[in-house]
Amino acid sequence: MSGETRRWNTGASRLRIIGSLAIVVLHTMNAAEILFRGEISERAERLSMMPVYGLMWAVPVFVMVSGALLLDPSRQITTGKIFKQYILRVFAALVFCVLLFTCFDTLMSGEAFGPAVLLTALKQLCTGGSWSHLWYLYMLLGIYLLLPAYRPVAQCDEKTFRYLCVIGFVFLSLLPMLEFAGIHVEFHIQLSVIYTLYLFLGYGISSGKLKVTREAGCLLLAAGSVMVFLMLLFYWRSGSASVKAMLSSYASPAVVLQSAGIFAWQWGSAEEDDGRDHGLLRKADALTFGIYLFHMIPLRYIMRYHGWDPFSWGWKGFVVLIAAALFFSAVLTALLRLIPGVKKML
Repeated sequence: MSGETRRWNTGASRLRIIGSLAIVVLHTMNAAEILFRGEISERAERLSMMPVYGLMWAVPVFVMVSGALLLDPSRQITTGKIFKQYILRVFAALVFCVLLFTCFDTLMSGEAFGPAVLLTALKQLCTGGSWSHLWYLYMLLGIYLLLPAYRPVAQCDEKTFRYLCVIGFVFLSLLPMLEFAGIHVEFHIQLSVIYTLYLFLGYGISSGKLKVTREAGCLLLAAGSVMVFLMLLFYWRSGSASVKAMLSSYASPAVVLQSAGIFAWQWGSAEEDDGRDHGLLRKADALTFGIYLFHMIPLRYIMRYHGWDPFSWGWKGFVVLIAAALFFSAVLTALLRLIPGVKKML
């Protein structure tokens, strides 16, 4: 899903596949809760949001995979390559999706097609007004633009690298959480975006500059998950808006621990391309970017435009929705990848 030219690694593939599945589950549950929150019980609302808050690590894991691959000094990545391959690919995918989603909404709303559709798509492209999950592509473009600066920084000595990661964790994760509690902290660092920390954590763990074993990764994942559960309990009892904001933030220390943990756990079991086929894993990995882009189409069609309420079917309704989103997006991606020009984009 990260859009980079890949030196294949089984750990990276597994992380992308796991992340894609987690994102589909997260978006299915979240979209259902948003659309039907006025019609469901408090218990149903809580049960539906548990996987949403528990799977917030999915997108950070993708960013960490990008960091592991793109900050690797053995990869020859020039500024020209960044623009001609990485940025061009993601921007093309963004334009394609904005136009596709605009046409889809126009069709489902029964509106007439005309020049206004293109103008609407252009406006949404520039303002980020298209479907909300496309925010990831805008963020990815920003990361790519700064790669020429990130890569030299990542090659500092281990002590300095660990220092940078600690500073990033404190200023990009811990201190921002105090804001949710009403405690304003004026101290900042520049370029203060949590995704920068995830990018460097991915490279640090994969390169060994941050020595996190598989076993330690499992402990970090468990610790972060316990933190999420405890925050959930507190939120259910208190109704605190601050705790809710922390639960839905990628900058939450709990999400950082979960993300680092699952990354170290899977990357630590990785095998470099050893000549074996790994055919199914490769094929599934190749679909992950498209699954992310297109999985919201069936969810939007079924729930928003047809008003089908999965809560009325219980857990079976969500299993059907998740399966439909995965199947549709995977098949659509596979078909589009048969088109030479589109295949490069996906």
